Amino acid sequence: MLSPIAVLNLNEAVVFPDDQDCNLFYILSTTPRIRMQDDSPVFSGLFWTDQANGASGSVAGLMGGWINFDVNLGITDELRDKVKQEIKKADIQEARRKQIAKEEIERLTLIAKARGESSVPDPDLPEIGDIHFGAIQFTEGTVTLLEETAGGMVAWSSAGGPASLIGDNNAAFALRLNPEGAAVWYKALKDDVKAISVRYDLKFQARLPSLEIRAWAGSTQSSEINRKVERVWRNTDQGCSDADVERINVKEVRESLLEEGLMNIEINKGSTQISDEHVSQLRNLAIQLIDEKIKEIIKSRIHGMTEEERRTSMIEVMTEEVSSFVELRFTQRDVVTWSVAPQATLMNFLQGISETDKKHVTQLVDLSDPVVSTVEIPVQVNAPWDATPFVTSVKVIALYPSANEEKSWIFSKAQNTDTWRFRRPSNDDGIVEYSYEVYFMGRSEPLVVSGKKTNGTLNIEVGKVGVIDLNFKPHPILSSLSGKNQVTTIQVDVQYKGADAAEHFATSLVFKPEELEGKKLERSIFRPIDAPVDYQVKYYNKDGSTVDLPQKKYYLSESQTGDVFTPSPYEDTLELGVELGIQPDESLKKVLVEFLYQDTVHDFESQEKVVLAAEDDWDAVVARLVQVDRNQQDFSYRYRLLGDNTIARSGWIKASGDQTLVLPILPVTIDISRLQLGEKYLNIILELLYEEPGSEESIRQQIFLSQHDAGKPLHWYIPRMNASHETYTYALTLFPPTGESITIEPQTARGRFLIIQEPVHQ
Repeated sequence: MLSPIAVLNLNEAVVFPDDQDCNLFYILSTTPRIRMQDDSPVFSGLFWTDQANGASGSVAGLMGGWINFDVNLGITDELRDKVKQEIKKADIQEARRKQIAKEEIERLTLIAKARGESSVPDPDLPEIGDIHFGAIQFTEGTVTLLEETAGGMVAWSSAGGPASLIGDNNAAFALRLNPEGAAVWYKALKDDVKAISVRYDLKFQARLPSLEIRAWAGSTQSSEINRKVERVWRNTDQGCSDADVERINVKEVRESLLEEGLMNIEINKGSTQISDEHVSQLRNLAIQLIDEKIKEIIKSRIHGMTEEERRTSMIEVMTEEVSSFVELRFTQRDVVTWSVAPQATLMNFLQGISETDKKHVTQLVDLSDPVVSTVEIPVQVNAPWDATPFVTSVKVIALYPSANEEKSWIFSKAQNTDTWRFRRPSNDDGIVEYSYEVYFMGRSEPLVVSGKKTNGTLNIEVGKVGVIDLNFKPHPILSSLSGKNQVTTIQVDVQYKGADAAEHFATSLVFKPEELEGKKLERSIFRPIDAPVDYQVKYYNKDGSTVDLPQKKYYLSESQTGDVFTPSPYEDTLELGVELGIQPDESLKKVLVEFLYQDTVHDFESQEKVVLAAEDDWDAVVARLVQVDRNQQDFSYRYRLLGDNTIARSGWIKASGDQTLVLPILPVTIDISRLQLGEKYLNIILELLYEEPGSEESIRQQIFLSQHDAGKPLHWYIPRMNASHETYTYALTLFPPTGESITIEPQTARGRFLIIQEPVHQ
């Protein structure tokens, strides 16, 4: 039978051994679980909605629900296999067999001594073999659902009752939910977050020692025993007859044995239910047994002895007998009732199952969807509740002419959706006529929108109704103006409708050309926008003069926002394409080109900058120069090269008219493989110089070379002004491993390829 002393705890299960068979074990789950069938939980939830007729009493559209589910203490085959592995791994069978064998040998030894037998038989125990599991015999038990069983969420519950006491101890529960409980359970099941708390209270039968009485004598302090025995012998010796022996008083010997700890009586109540009075009676009974044992020793030993033999050997005989006094033991093993209380909170028990299975688990009955056909029209309103013009509510009036049905709603930020249901007419055309009124914060008069039609879905997008939202930005060309014509301030005068209109307003916006984001105009008129916005731009120049541009109109539709660029004060421009003209290596990163246009007659100046970059694959760009007089076409440009350890700039180059400029860059590839760098020389300094005739600009480049640069070609890009000039000079400073450096005077070279020979020197 099961012994309630656990030998293993594994994966929320406890393992008990058998008290007689080392191969037999019992598994008890410590955690209840939802019962599974075909990998799906045995759970069903039936929910029903209200009838969508406007009656109160529902929560989130639900009127109630019904929940059924099973829980049990089942042990899976996988867990049984794992328990077997752990039992074998921990050598629990061997330990159990040793313990059972020890107890059995002790029992057989006591029986043999009680019978006066010298040999003790071997215990008959099963050998260690295959592990098998027994069924726990439950005697009684209950299962409790730790949920609200009545009140605002639950209308009725079977939340507590007896367990099955067979198999996996299956228990079934049922809940009928109020509207609030139905809404909570339905949403929680949809999100896989519902928790169920269950507690089992079970009792089962187990066997364990319930009463143990032990009496035993020690084998030391023999001198004290000798004195006690000698005195009792002399006082009681009246011959050697059996009658004399019966009159022997052994009380003093026994008390001495008890006092000196040489003889002990221990009573262990264990699990047995006996009173202290009965324990005292058992102790007295053990004392009588000891007295009888001592009498038996004396009687058996003095029978047939002479008086002289008794006097000389009785003390020795008594000492030997008491020293070898065997242990007296009485053990009672009872079947007792053992209590356990497995409990757990079952979380996310629908997680992992397919959506198809979830539909079978949780079902929704829509009472608003009758057997006969109905029309169902979703109604939704989207409006700027928290932004200009700050809509507070929208009233919607809808008419379904073919069914002669009419309904109105008030929508707000908190509730902006609904569903309109009614019986479908026989001549249904699916047309919905509707109008709506928009109410704004701080205004009592609404904006009325009527004459709308739709079919299927009534989706109203209010948007930024009655809001003029424009952003005036400076024309990009203004940033290229300089000199006295440079624009310092921009003023935009804006007007909507005439002064006699209720929606009229007039305002001015002032900003600077460098304010690229411009100036925003936002004005709520709370009426439909049915007219254009008039605006006029005025530029203030650096010399104090102004440029007044003609008035323009901007048309915008309802809920539209727009960017309005101010007009250019100058209509003429030079359009100049810019190309690199070469395919450089990765050492060149960017080329910056600056343009300058000057009209001395009109004291006008404009500038432009463009960039060609390696990251843009050196794509061509377009530069635009503003002009006052189209006949004045002359301009100047210069360009700068940026690369690895290189910054070089050309002088100003004059040009005229619209054209595509190919920058006159001279790419020079330098071969230094013949200088024996790294073999004969440790380092080399290469100095390059380009001077253009008729210009004060010069391009210098100094390159420091080490042995790591041996064999690698060098690239030098010269920002020229004259595309036909290709002459330049170079000089060398050589550093051998020993001795002083060697300087090579400048040498003249020409063209796109420069091969430097090892110089001839002293």
